[in-house]
Amino acid sequence: MLRDAAAPGHQSLEQGKIRGAGFNMKSWFLYPAALAGGLALLVSLIAAGLDGEERLAWLGAALANLPLPVFVLLLLRLRVPRTSENLPLLLLLSLAGLLIAAWESFVDQNAGWTPTAIAAVGSTLLLMYVFWYSRVQRFPNARLAVGNKLPEFAATTLDGRVVRSAEFLGRPAVFVFYRGGWCPVCYGQVQEIAARQQELENLGVSLSLISPQTAEQSRILAEGSGAASAFLVDSDNTAARALDIVDEDGVPFGRSRGYRRDTVMPTVIVTNQKGTILFSDQTNNYRVRPEPDIYISILKRTGAVAT
Repeated sequence: MLRDAAAPGHQSLEQGKIRGAGFNMKSWFLYPAALAGGLALLVSLIAAGLDGEERLAWLGAALANLPLPVFVLLLLRLRVPRTSENLPLLLLLSLAGLLIAAWESFVDQNAGWTPTAIAAVGSTLLLMYVFWYSRVQRFPNARLAVGNKLPEFAATTLDGRVVRSAEFLGRPAVFVFYRGGWCPVCYGQVQEIAARQQELENLGVSLSLISPQTAEQSRILAEGSGAASAFLVDSDNTAARALDIVDEDGVPFGRSRGYRRDTVMPTVIVTNQKGTILFSDQTNNYRVRPEPDIYISILKRTGAVAT
């Protein structure tokens, strides 16, 4: 969801997040679910090739399990900065596969219940991914409401120099808090805005790309972006805690090697010269990120930069 200076009351639409539990079920869902869907897809295709009488039912089971593993693989490979919120095409494909399998099993009675059961598992995993896993569960965050002063925080440059938020006063600023290079959507978002750093500089706007990953991991992400100076390291999520945007145990199983388990909820904050928040995107879906044109237009519309 997008929030700007014209909608200060919209900062509280996110779902609440239970904190301090020390265990995040979501961190164990994505890759095991994609693997399970891929195995079910393979089994269904093999069964469709071996059993002529139940072939259509097994093809339905394959179709129901196809969307999730293929989507996850494409996301990892393409690293797009955003997707649609509810992935309607994938949901329709999976539902169609489930209906085909169920029709063959229980209406035409050309197959047993097994293809339908496998199809139901695939559709259920996809529904869980779209409507549960993808949602960023967060408390309403009054600290980041439009019109408030940006809370004080500190981070470090890739060379280890401490940078405090007060240093950004005197010019408009864009702060992008991203989860890390392991997240393909974060990767796409960071590369997208980094490519426009010079445009922001020409407008007199400073850009900060902040993550809890190490300096070396950020340096790898910064390579080729031309915006290495914009990358900051938030060791131990100190800045994220000051802004109340920590995602505890949020790095998914299968992607956590070399990364700290706690990460940050994707957040974009735009401030004016006085440190007043003009725009605060606290997305409730990790696949939905604001386009740079949105906050650049807000900077212009509010008079923070010259048009």
